Amino acid sequence: MSTLGERVKEERKAKGWSQAELARRVTHAGYQITQGGIAQIERRGETEPKSIVQLATALGVSVHWLQSSRGDKMAGIAAGDGEQLSMLAGGRRSRPAGASGARLDPRQRLQVFASAQGGSEGAMVLSNEPVSWLPRDPRLEGVADAYGCFVSGESMEPAYERGNILLVNPSAQPEPGDDIVFMRDGKDGQRYVLIKRLVKVNAQSWTVKQYNPAKTFTLSRKEWPKAHVVIGKYNKAG
Repeated sequence: MSTLGERVKEERKAKGWSQAELARRVTHAGYQITQGGIAQIERRGETEPKSIVQLATALGVSVHWLQSSRGDKMAGIAAGDGEQLSMLAGGRRSRPAGASGARLDPRQRLQVFASAQGGSEGAMVLSNEPVSWLPRDPRLEGVADAYGCFVSGESMEPAYERGNILLVNPSAQPEPGDDIVFMRDGKDGQRYVLIKRLVKVNAQSWTVKQYNPAKTFTLSRKEWPKAHVVIGKYNKAG
């Protein structure tokens, strides 16, 4: 199976673009990248989750196919505003009926945030602005502050893998056994998140566990005041 970088290179060359031209188009799609960045992706065979949507948009292919080489290369490519309104949820297309290129009502869309490694305790940095919009999962209907976020770490593998999109309900009451996105706002203006399984909770702390490497530990509720319940995921293809 080819790597993501090989697929990028193949699609770029098929369009007759230089690396600089692809970089320009990815930047236009909303992710700042240079010719050197494209060269690195093609050479290393991978890219950050926060850039995958814009890279797929620039190339005119589906995120699912670009990540894995599986499925319909063109599935989920929406006409009109350039947004990718379809992803694969558990191996099924989740594009709603009647959305053939039409702009979805904001109430039907789910904002998706990028993430990147960069915080203490293995925390991810969550983008302040959404990098994509997806059709709203039925389980999140009526949840005004629901969101999705890419996984960029490995601490919860195999439950959640790099490239998964988590579906998050911030309004749900966290209970032991739930998978949680713990969030704190840093003094640097960044939003830091940890994805862990909640074991137990008291007034001072969250007791959580992770799988890779396996360990159980506590988080201060003062430091990590927000606990958002993960209600599902869009699987990383492959």
